[in-house]
Amino acid sequence: MAEPLAVPKRRHLFIDLYRSAVILLMLEGHVFRTFLPPDVQQTPFFQFHEFFHGLSAPAFLFGAGLTFVISTRKRWESYHHWDEPLARRVRRLLLVLCLGLGLHLPYFSFRKILLEGTHDEILQFFRFDVLHCIGVGLLLLHALVFFFKTEVRFYGLVLATTVTVCFATPLMWDVDVVRMLPVPIAQALSGSHGSLFPLFPYVGFLFAGVIVSWEYLIASEQRRERLFMQKLLTIGASLIIVGILSDVVPIRIYPHYNFWFTSPSYFLIRVGALMMVVAAFWYAAARTVAPKKVLTVLGIESLFVYVLHLLILYGSAMNPAFNLQVILGNNLTVLQTMGVFIGVLLTILAVALAWNFLKRIHPNFYRIVLLAGTAIFLYQFFTRDF
Repeated sequence: MAEPLAVPKRRHLFIDLYRSAVILLMLEGHVFRTFLPPDVQQTPFFQFHEFFHGLSAPAFLFGAGLTFVISTRKRWESYHHWDEPLARRVRRLLLVLCLGLGLHLPYFSFRKILLEGTHDEILQFFRFDVLHCIGVGLLLLHALVFFFKTEVRFYGLVLATTVTVCFATPLMWDVDVVRMLPVPIAQALSGSHGSLFPLFPYVGFLFAGVIVSWEYLIASEQRRERLFMQKLLTIGASLIIVGILSDVVPIRIYPHYNFWFTSPSYFLIRVGALMMVVAAFWYAAARTVAPKKVLTVLGIESLFVYVLHLLILYGSAMNPAFNLQVILGNNLTVLQTMGVFIGVLLTILAVALAWNFLKRIHPNFYRIVLLAGTAIFLYQFFTRDF
């Protein structure tokens, strides 16, 4: 690996475009999955749609890995000891974890959860989602930076962890971890008890994004970005081919094999596809001059948009009845669902633009809004009886 050079403090347009496209794909998939009736969702066309929508969560995690390297490598030495830069980053990641837990609250009352929470509700509360995976995954990456310090060791451990997660996932899902470990840890490791995006295999997509971003920055410092993207396209296509071929081979290594949830073959296919998508956005960004903020704001404010769209579509313990899933039901036509998607997209775009403007132009007021919202939430949560 090359010696680190000064990394320019600039946004990488292709990553913002990529993340915006991922958010758009995720939003479209969630809307159509929520409001179309079951008979429409059984059609071959919708199943084809679901294949592509299944890439949105890995793509979101992959994007988090891309941005981790870009934001961390500029201050590599600062994260080797406990000081304000690392403390600030850890606080942000703990906030991400708290947001994930807040979206899964069975009741908007600490007292009711403590006194009346059932085993199934506790499993639901600790069910691992994308936010949990990002929060824990990035904390693990910062631990590697903190304890191992050198770039070569960090890179090698990230690569080794990615490979391990890929091939250990089927074994992890076969173990009844809830009987062996505390519920929060069990739900983090396996999806066998309802976790949608447990660390196995999904943290592997985040770590794979770290590897790609790291190699890209080195290529950028050496002024060979185009060559790197050509190689990334080749590697991505190769991983897809290897994943497909390994699935059709009649030899089975694992006692239980589930292609869609735990298969290393499907992991390789999705990582390969994401590499090719990232390269495609790099080529698109190279031909784009000063894009409109509306094209990148979803990617820039991806965390905010992710939480907001879940509250609008599905609600939470705070708004169990005031959300579109309850109001509209799941029996809309395709045309009506498309209208809902456009309406939700325009609403989220407007709010994201306003949020981004507030953060950039009025940072003090932005912090006041955050602190006030957090204080109101905590007061209500810990004082309500029901």
